[in-house]
Parts: sequence; C-alpha cells; structure tokens
Amino acid sequence: MARAVRAGQRLLAAVLAAALLGAGAAACTTPDTDPRTAVSDAWPADAVVYHVFVDRFADGDALDTQVGGEPREPGAATTGPDPANVPGDPDDPGYAQALTAPMGGDLAGLHERLDHIVATGANTLWLSPVTPGPGYHGYHPTDLTGVEPRFGDLDTLRTLVADAQQRGLRVIHDLVLNHTSDQHPWFVAARADCAGSPYVAYYRFRSCPNDYAAFANLPELPQLDLDHPPLRTVVVDEVLPFWLDDIGVDGFRLDHVEGPSRDLWRTLRAELDQRWPGTLLLGEVWASQPIIDTYADVLDAATAFPLRERFVAVFAGRGDVRALAHPVAALLDEQGHRRPDTPRPATFLSSHDQSRFAHEAGGDPRRVTLAYTAVLTLPGLPVIYYGDEVGLRQSDALPADADHADRWFREPMPWDPDDWDHDVLEAVGELARLRTTSPALHDDAETRLLVGDGPTLVVERLAADGSERLLVALNATDDDTLVTLADLDVELAAADDVEVVHGPDHTLDPGREALTLRLGAWEAVVVRLPAATTVGR
Repeated sequence: MARAVRAGQRLLAAVLAAALLGAGAAACTTPDTDPRTAVSDAWPADAVVYHVFVDRFADGDALDTQVGGEPREPGAATTGPDPANVPGDPDDPGYAQALTAPMGGDLAGLHERLDHIVATGANTLWLSPVTPGPGYHGYHPTDLTGVEPRFGDLDTLRTLVADAQQRGLRVIHDLVLNHTSDQHPWFVAARADCAGSPYVAYYRFRSCPNDYAAFANLPELPQLDLDHPPLRTVVVDEVLPFWLDDIGVDGFRLDHVEGPSRDLWRTLRAELDQRWPGTLLLGEVWASQPIIDTYADVLDAATAFPLRERFVAVFAGRGDVRALAHPVAALLDEQGHRRPDTPRPATFLSSHDQSRFAHEAGGDPRRVTLAYTAVLTLPGLPVIYYGDEVGLRQSDALPADADHADRWFREPMPWDPDDWDHDVLEAVGELARLRTTSPALHDDAETRLLVGDGPTLVVERLAADGSERLLVALNATDDDTLVTLADLDVELAAADDVEVVHGPDHTLDPGREALTLRLGAWEAVVVRLPAATTVGR
C-alpha cells in the first residue's frame, strides 16, 4: 500500500513539474509551488544523486549559517551535549576537534534546504545514516529502525522523504548492516549473558564476551552474523519494511558490501524484487574492478572507486585522458552499451571517505567544472557530494599522521552565498538537468569514445531509441585545442544543425570549411547533432 501511495505522489509531482519545466529547463518557482526537479520517467536510468552528510549539512535552528553556530569562547570545551555551539570556523582553535563530534546538522535543516538540492539538478537524494548511535556520522548504529534524536524524529523523517519526493527527488538511505555499535542492545545483552542470550548468535563471537570479529578491527564495531536465520528474518521482515513502507525511501546505499556473505545480498535482492520492485541498491564495494564486477547479480550500482582515482589523476593533475578513457571503455560492450556483467559504476569526485576534489585540484574551479562535466556525461550513476557544487574545499590543517583524517572530508556546508563559486554551481546544475532530461545521457544510451588520448576526450552518446545524439568534448590542458568534426567522420547536412547545449557559444566555429569545436584551457562543450547524423565507425 505504501509503495502504491508513493507511486501516486510521484505521478502528481511529475504532472505538476511537467507544467513548470520544459525538457532540459532549469527548475523554477511559482508563488504557490516549491521548486521541482526536471522531470523524466526514466529513473533510475536518468538518476543524478546528491549525497548529504546530515550532521554537516544544515541546522534547522540556524538556517542562515553553516552548522556549528558561533565559535565557543576561548578555553571552552570543544565537545559536549550542545552541538549548536561548537566551532564552525577553521580559524577557531577548537575546530579540528569539533569535527570529530556532532556539529548540529539535522533533518529539519535538510528539509528547509531541499530547494538547494533541486537547484543542483539532482533528482535523487542520498541520506547518510540517520539511525540512532553514538557517532556523529551514523555508521555506529544502536538501532536499525529508528532515528537518532539529534537528527529529529520519525515524523520529521517521513515528512522530509515525502516532501523530497513531491519535488521529484527520489530518496535512498545509507543502510549499515555489516556491524553495529557495541552499545547496541543486542550486543550488550549478548555480553551480559553469554550462555543464555539469543543475541550471542547475532554476532561473530569467537569466545563470548570479549573475543569477536569487528569491522576494521575496531572493538566498538562488532560484526553481525547475517547468515544466522533469526537475524536475517529481522532484516527482511522488520528493517526493510520500516524503510520502504513506513519511511517510504526508494532505495539504499549499502555500507561495506564486502562484509556480509553473498547469500545475504542475494536474499535481500530476491526479497526486494518480489516485494518492493524498483528499489535501487547502490553498494559500497571498495575494491578493484574485477571484484566489483562479481556483485552484478545483487547490486544495481557500485561505488566506482577505481574510476574516481582516474578522474583525480586526469582532471586534478596533468594525466593523459587515456587513464580515464581506457577503464570507461572496458565497462562497455562492442555496441557501446554498459556490460550486464558489472554493476553500474556510481561515479564521484569527492566523498565522506576521500578528499575533496577541489582540494586535490588546488581550488581551480575550471578543473572542478571540467571533472563534473565528465562525471555527468559519461556512463554511470553520477553522484554529487554536498558542497562540491559550490566549490567547497577542505581545510588543510590536519597533520598527515593524525587520526580521523576523514573529518576534513566532512566539513560544514557553507550557506553564505558569498562563499560559493556560482560559476561552478551554474555549470553543475545545467549539466545535471541535461543528464536527467537527455535520453542520450541515460544509462541505456550507447557510448563511443571518439578521441581519448593526450589532453582531449571526445565522446558520442546516442539515445537507445535513436532520438538524440550528443557529442561531449573535454580539454584537460592549459592550452587551447581544436576538435574538427570532419576528423571524427561526422557527416553533417548543415552546420546550422549543430546546437551547443553546454559550454560557451564561441566553441562552435562555423567559419571554417570543416565545422570545429574550439576549446579553451580546461574547458568542455556538449553539442547536439541531428539524430540522423552519420558518425564514422
């Protein structure tokens, strides 16, 4: 019933949004409606994901500032029960320590900032874990079917999900099943009664109470035994219905997929396909591509860690584009379609576990924009990490050998527009809306790499039904470059048929005998060709 209600809500949202938005147009506002995403009926083939780290995104009690509020008085404690008054300024002496504890982001703040997420062009919202637990980040759960009070309550979460969907945003929740906190009632009860507690079998004890398997060998994160039938029943009959029926999410990002057994994931996949068809599963598989490929039968998509390193090498450094073109080509079959024996690559530049791309790129907004052009036009499931769209960099204050290095990848979202790079935001929004509304950029489109060496990458994307053809050209160098379409065996009936859909108009040079794309340093262009155009094979 809940799935049917959500489907009706989405249909209503689509009808309303269609009235507001033309294909490829930016989201807009009328006096009586909220902004909505550009509408497509192809989800998740058209999905563009916006990843929110809830504690660091927005505070419902202080919407006009970034989380953290006012800096503490000198000498005051930097952590405590009141996260609304922790240092939010990198220049504050307590800032580095504050980043290891709650800083005050919550569901109410996120709800009030949904319009910003719409403005990025994304149509899918990935929530970091909001389940109860001692960690600010949510990855140490003490309950798999609740909401951490710091973030809000169940009604706040339900309202957030429903209102996001009303705006055309699907919602996926970060589900942690590999382990719990050692403060979880199951684990506490198991250690208190090793001989009699049924919860002993919920965990991978070697010898109760103190010898057990733990994630990353951290004693505070005991691993669950999800092959234990009673525990698996809890997951299937309690955890999944809670999130999919009660809360109403559209899918999950699965934390540490390599931990539980394949049998567990096959069971979940089968249950989802039978009881909640259409549920998206995005898995974290931090491994080489051959290992990622082995999860194709259970995951719709997997985090593309190998590709992320190539994006950084090419666009943040001075790498040859072959470093990216070759692995992308390896994910395609001979017809240019994504191979069915590999999960869809969830492509990203920054994450809560890896450094900010803008930091890697030395703060150069041209490189940020160019890299996001690649992410949003190449095959995959593109993910925008909160703050990247406004050029957020990380503070460079932590010694290399310090612990909690990931704190610098999770700094507060800035809400003062003066701190934003508006050119980056405009470009990301335009590209993301192009992705969601252009059949040639959807997951089922054909992809051909026409140029992929040196500093230049040129890709053809053709819609599955042949209705649209796009060329994407990227220049990853400090020098200008020319791309002559005749050299790519592009046969045009008339130069006027070529339309620049992203990039400066000057890139299209019709004044030459052969139509040429003129790219400046670290510049990209996307052009639409007549669908019937012949491109050399």
